[in-house]
Amino acid sequence: MINTTGIAHSEPAVISGLRTAGTIFDPASGGVTDAATDGLSDPALLERQHDGDAARRQAQADRVDRDEALAQMSILLLQQRTTAAEAVRQQEELRWVRPIQARITQRFGGANGHPGIDLGAPMGTQVVAAHGGTVIYAGWESGYGNFVQVRHANNVVTCYAHLSRISVRVGQQVATGQQVGLEGSTGFSTGPHLHFEVRLGGQNGTKVDPLAWLAKHNVYY
Repeated sequence: MINTTGIAHSEPAVISGLRTAGTIFDPASGGVTDAATDGLSDPALLERQHDGDAARRQAQADRVDRDEALAQMSILLLQQRTTAAEAVRQQEELRWVRPIQARITQRFGGANGHPGIDLGAPMGTQVVAAHGGTVIYAGWESGYGNFVQVRHANNVVTCYAHLSRISVRVGQQVATGQQVGLEGSTGFSTGPHLHFEVRLGGQNGTKVDPLAWLAKHNVYY
């Protein structure tokens, strides 16, 4: 065959069974049938695909629900721990204890205007903070010997005198029941004992009966 350019070329032969993508030539029927499908038109396959997608969505939803439940549980546990810690802190703020395990040898007031109470025990017996607070004095004080003062809430101050040893320093935070020193007989003292005072209104505030003060806080001798 000659084309318009004058160059001869051959027409491609018709190939039996030639088909386009997606079709199959069926010689027996002389027609064209659909090629192998990808399943988009197969109801059974579509249903299985739908079921699989639904299962995946449900699994994802279950994971989200589980994660949310775990997050809520974590928040609840944190709140419970915080509440418990706050309850302990509040209890500690209210708790008072004996400053020493001893017997009373002299009470508050009397004819000589004794400004505290004396508590006698063997030399070196542990002396502790009757309540948590800040150490505002730790050193030698005329008459009191080795002397410690601890300031508590509402500017209440407790005093510990005649110590043989001081175990704290100024500015230190002490907890209720923490050791502040050891009983002794320093300063104006006739024998081993703790002189204990409670002062309201600061370091040089009004001195009140320590036994009455301790009793108000459920501590008795």
